[in-house]
Amino acid sequence: MICKNVTGNKGYLQFYLSNFTNSQSLANAIRSIPYCNENTNTTGGLRLARLEIFNTENGDRSDVPNVIVLLTDGNPTWETDLLPDEVERIKNLDIRIVGVGVTNEVINCTIIACSSLMFSKLNINRL
Repeated sequence: MICKNVTGNKGYLQFYLSNFTNSQSLANAIRSIPYCNENTNTTGGLRLARLEIFNTENGDRSDVPNVIVLLTDGNPTWETDLLPDEVERIKNLDIRIVGVGVTNEVINCTIIACSSLMFSKLNINRL
């Protein structure tokens, strides 16, 4: 189960990547995602993944490991007090979180708190 999830004031499910049959249509879909110009609700995005993506109704398979790739260019600014509990709920479901910070604006402790594995300070143009 793979999908594209965007955060702003809340999490927004943009699409499931399994809806695409070739890389060009996927690239076009990614390019068409609108910029929200909202806050960074990491908690909301993780909650959406836990409730909407990783469930059997939406195709989750019990024999395949669940992984969230948390790609961020900044710091959580919305529902920050709820983030530790949401991360704990996700980890208790054996969902692995891989954090990728792509600018120097990312606070490493936030990514570390969320992640099973972390990458930081990458050049966003190299992604």
